[in-house]
Amino acid sequence: MHPDLRLVTEPASDSASSAEFADAMSALASGVVLVTCWVGDRPWGMTVTAFASVSADPPTVLVSLGSDGTSAGAITETRSFGVSILAAEQVAVARYGSAPDATKFLDPFAETRRSTSPAVPGALAHLDCELSEAVQLADHMVLFGRVKAVRRSRTGTALLYHRRAYRALVEPDQAQPSAGRNVKCLSS
Repeated sequence: MHPDLRLVTEPASDSASSAEFADAMSALASGVVLVTCWVGDRPWGMTVTAFASVSADPPTVLVSLGSDGTSAGAITETRSFGVSILAAEQVAVARYGSAPDATKFLDPFAETRRSTSPAVPGALAHLDCELSEAVQLADHMVLFGRVKAVRRSRTGTALLYHRRAYRALVEPDQAQPSAGRNVKCLSS
């Protein structure tokens, strides 16, 4: 080990509390996905907002899952997983996959085996992924997946999670008019 480096095994005393951090992160609107895998011969899925695109060439995504969960264990064992990007109408699926301390077998919500990972019918898109790397960090595992196949819908609105509630996008022409201000996008 480099003489100026040391292994940190305890959180820094000047870190924000977990509650403060969680409250601050609730202000970030996130897309809602169901990370899917096979547990035995049954479809399993977990609702996640910690999901992102990493690269378009080669197509790669990442997802962060609790290290001790069934999903992380099954994915690292089978080396494959799926990501169903949920539509606004799929709140029931999202709630099912996020129920604490509950089994999350997707039998009532998943398509029959058409690909390497279970897919949610009606999702805006589904990505079949091959695990390329798993990184343990704190109490989570960050899984990097190479996208092997994509199915997508050409219509639909994304399900979002913001301030600890499920939400949907509103088209600009349906939004409430601003209070007398003309708002302009700075990137235009």
